[in-house]
Amino acid sequence: MHPGKFEQCACALLKSRYPGLSAVEEGHDFGRDADIYFPFDGDTLDARGRLMVTTGDPVANVRNGLRRMQVEGLRVDLVVVACSKPVNGRTRRTLDKLCSDRDLPPPHIYGQEWFVPELVQDAAWRRSLLDIEGRLGALLDEPLTPPLVASPSSLVGRADETQALASAVDASQDVVLVGVPGVGKTRLTGQLGTRAVYLQPSALDHLYDDLLLTKPHAVVVDDAHAHADSVSALRHARRQTGLSFSVVTTTWPDRLERVQEWLPGAMVIEVGLLERHQMNELVESAGVTGYRSRTAVLNQADGRPGWALALCESLAGGEGQDVFSGKAHVAQVERYLREATASRTVLDALACVAALGGASPDTLYALASVVGVAPAELSGMAEDLAHNGLVECRAGVWHLQPALCPALVARWFFTAPVRRPWTTLVTAFPDHGLDLAAAVMAAAAAAPSSRQAREEAERWVRALPAASIWDTGTFAVVAKYANLDVSAAEFATNAALSVLAALHEPERAVGVEAGFLGDAAVNQLVQSARQFLLPEAIAGLLAMAVGDNRRRHSTPLHPLRVLSDLAGVIDPDFGTSLEIRTRLLRTVLAWIRDHCSSDEQWCVAGEALAGIFSVEVSGNWSEPGTHDTYTFARGIDAADNLAGLIGLWEQVVPLLTSDEGFENRAPCPPRALIALLEMALGWVRLGLGVSSQEAVSAEQTQYGVEGGRRILDTLYPLLQRSAGTALRAHRGLANIHDRAREAGYELPVFDVDPDLQSFCEWGNADFISDVETATEQVHSRTMALAGKLVALGPDAGVARFHKLAEQASLVGEDTGRLTAIRTGELMTDPEAWYRAASALECRMLQGVALTQWLTLAPDAIPPSMLQAALEDTRSRPAAISAVLARSVVDRAGETVIASLRAEDVPWLDRLFCREADDVMHRLLVHDDPAVAASAAVSFAVGTAHGPALPETWRAAWRSALEGMLIDRLTSHNRWRAGYVLAYVAEHDADTFERWFDRRLQDMSAQGWYSSPLPHDSEDLLALLPRPHRLRLALQCIGMPRIGPSALVPLINSDAELAKELLDEHAVDPGRLVTCLEEQRNTALEEIGPLLLERGVSAQQIAAAAASYSSWSGDRSRIHLELIDYFTDLADRAPALRTVAAAGCSQQQALLREAEERERDTRVRGW
Repeated sequence: MHPGKFEQCACALLKSRYPGLSAVEEGHDFGRDADIYFPFDGDTLDARGRLMVTTGDPVANVRNGLRRMQVEGLRVDLVVVACSKPVNGRTRRTLDKLCSDRDLPPPHIYGQEWFVPELVQDAAWRRSLLDIEGRLGALLDEPLTPPLVASPSSLVGRADETQALASAVDASQDVVLVGVPGVGKTRLTGQLGTRAVYLQPSALDHLYDDLLLTKPHAVVVDDAHAHADSVSALRHARRQTGLSFSVVTTTWPDRLERVQEWLPGAMVIEVGLLERHQMNELVESAGVTGYRSRTAVLNQADGRPGWALALCESLAGGEGQDVFSGKAHVAQVERYLREATASRTVLDALACVAALGGASPDTLYALASVVGVAPAELSGMAEDLAHNGLVECRAGVWHLQPALCPALVARWFFTAPVRRPWTTLVTAFPDHGLDLAAAVMAAAAAAPSSRQAREEAERWVRALPAASIWDTGTFAVVAKYANLDVSAAEFATNAALSVLAALHEPERAVGVEAGFLGDAAVNQLVQSARQFLLPEAIAGLLAMAVGDNRRRHSTPLHPLRVLSDLAGVIDPDFGTSLEIRTRLLRTVLAWIRDHCSSDEQWCVAGEALAGIFSVEVSGNWSEPGTHDTYTFARGIDAADNLAGLIGLWEQVVPLLTSDEGFENRAPCPPRALIALLEMALGWVRLGLGVSSQEAVSAEQTQYGVEGGRRILDTLYPLLQRSAGTALRAHRGLANIHDRAREAGYELPVFDVDPDLQSFCEWGNADFISDVETATEQVHSRTMALAGKLVALGPDAGVARFHKLAEQASLVGEDTGRLTAIRTGELMTDPEAWYRAASALECRMLQGVALTQWLTLAPDAIPPSMLQAALEDTRSRPAAISAVLARSVVDRAGETVIASLRAEDVPWLDRLFCREADDVMHRLLVHDDPAVAASAAVSFAVGTAHGPALPETWRAAWRSALEGMLIDRLTSHNRWRAGYVLAYVAEHDADTFERWFDRRLQDMSAQGWYSSPLPHDSEDLLALLPRPHRLRLALQCIGMPRIGPSALVPLINSDAELAKELLDEHAVDPGRLVTCLEEQRNTALEEIGPLLLERGVSAQQIAAAAASYSSWSGDRSRIHLELIDYFTDLADRAPALRTVAAAGCSQQQALLREAEERERDTRVRGW
């Protein structure tokens, strides 16, 4: 280089370090090239530094320069050296010595190593001094697109892919990473660390030099399908340079073949979608832990970590509304589509498919003309997008990712500028009206600010006919509309109420469709109550609960269960809320004022209030990250909420304590207090520390004491008015009295009715200390009470019994049976007692009075009275029980037994406790098969329990048994029938054959076979002798069936029977394949070779043997077990090797399908 230019360059570049630097003109330098004023910090104003610049030997330059400056008398306080050559350690030591010999500080030395980076940054001096222009490097240490801030430091769920990639690079093998957009292919290449560099396709001019300079182990070409020249240039450069680096490319599934052509022999590593639990781990590591946030991200990302992290970053940046509405997700998809194609037709077609809720081939054909492309081209677009995971084909219909549809429809059709008018779809697809309406509702929900979407939704709703003629499809769309806001929910709720009112009309309350409409209306009320706490919906649920006696714990949609769960719900994000209870209470109190005119309505109100004021809270939800994991939370509400509930209770007190109703409202009845009492006991137990919950704070306990005392003070006078509620409260407090006394908590004491305690019989017995004494006390108290009742006379005694039974029901006891029996034993005028019991509909006393009447004067009962009792469904059980309690059949007994029918068999469930008396014989020869069969299975045949069957009754017993239909018996008698049939099959095969034959004849009329045997008793057929099995098998062959075939147990492993069927009865061999269903045992090994010889294919036999009616766990596990079975079968039974090979092949194909389905389930969570 030119020495003068280097001198000028050095002065210019060092100026920033030495502000006092001043260049010296050439010819007057006296051994230096520049002076440096103020070289040191401080007050030394006259100090001077001298700069010496050289392109040659720096030591000689400094030595000569110092000598000349000494001659010229120039002051030197600091030596600064600038050299264009590298300055090594030896040279630096020499320069230090030259200065130290002259008592100068160490010199400041700037060699080539300093000037190179400076010249890189200073383009002007680089061009002037070296004539080097700047250029873009072809290789970078990391991708141009920086990783998202939310990206965790380590990959999740990519251990196998990372290992495969590293191994390929170690072996200098080319790699193609293939996966759908957003799956994390580029991030995966980052795991190669410093061994990999990233090719920039826009800077290939210096690729050759950069490769020689960096000598990488791997060169990554991102999105290689768009950079064919880059892949070709790398291969060319690798050959010319002789380097052995790997070319690592990334691409999409639909572009894989193209990239493989450009990079032959490359290893293909599939980067699949991450499973949902792995995605959840990734999202949580990015700082998103909320339940709803995780759910939204996981549903939209759909197994793609790149998209998930982008959504997480949006959430962290305060763009949560865009994430929850799907707007951010649509933006990601649009970016991908812009990379994939320059045509906007693709996005137009996707938006139309989203609006239609899917597209069948016929729909795609019609859609092609709408979007303006050829049908074949549109089908090709769908297939390409399916490769990349944006659409999928289910049951022959193309569907978009569900999370994408609402936001895409809102963006395309209802956001300015509108890409396509909505009317074009409505006009083109008039048969998809409900699908399009549902899309409008979803779009309006996804884009609340879209005026056009909401106007279209309102337009559709206003055009609906009266709600009473809606169908379930219309209701489903209206339910989506109800999600928009309170006004929409009010519209849907009012429609649901009108539908329910119409269904109560007799002419409408029939048919399957009516049931579906009712369910839809109920679901709408539940939705509006849960989402908006809409008063109309809550009042509707309260009205529906009147008379609904379904069990709460097993009926999730019971109206009172819904309201109770809502009041005490634990939200996974927000916990519990007093506001919900407050708004519920407001509506319930209004409903009480306006509608509580009956005991049933008050009971509903009481249970609703109990749910609102319960101290317990609970919630359950499925985990976003795993489809089969649920969280069940249960506990005590927060202390602040408990304090608020105590204050809210004051609003309830006036309605409960008023003695008289107002307008249409009746006073609170005792039965309505039961739920409130249980709620109050929950507060008391909390205050005493005996709550069922483990962790309770001192503050919660204190509020439990205060709330329990306040609520009990209100309820005490109301509970004491009724003997039943008083005894129930007494029992509830009895178990905690000792604990309350220790804690200084004074509990109220209730006065109880001793007669009611005796009437409750076993409910008041103390069996802990002495069982015999407790039993004796129960019997003695019951006998004393029976004496009191009889002493009152028939009318007063029945009235008192009836009253005690009512009060016992309030206690929660379904009792009085022992008292009734003892009273019946003491009756001297059972006719009067029967008439009095019938008048008050006291069924328990009616039955024992009839029994006593039959015992004392059986012929005195008027036939008309007995017939009337049998015709009344309420008194019929009492009449039947009275006759069955006797052992003789007189005129009255014959009347009752003759009237028995199949519906009465539940009263014959305990015949096995009887003796073989006249009643049993009359039942055995009864005309109704169900009655006779109930008697037949009650004898001790095949089981030790029951009366012995007299030999003279054997014929009648066989006849009753042959007419037995299992499904007409009670569950207990079905169980007994299994033992009886097992005995008959083994010891009386002819009877069993006749029974089975009659069942087959019954089935011939219905057109198909279903097993007539008790559950899990099909193997009984195998106990029959071969001739019997042969005759039955001939009837079963070829018969359509539901469930397992009877041929399986009939033929079993009897090869001789199978050969007889084939040879002597000309049965088609293919029809015997069913006898091998699920028979992975000796039956297959005995019958299989015979069927193979007769021309049945190995595939048919293998499929029959591999069939299964039930399984547990993953289906893939079943196929793995079957593969093991067939593999072992080939060695164990050489004659069945072709069957084993066919079975292995079939199961391997089914295994692949099952694993794909299970993988898809783990990815999507459903």
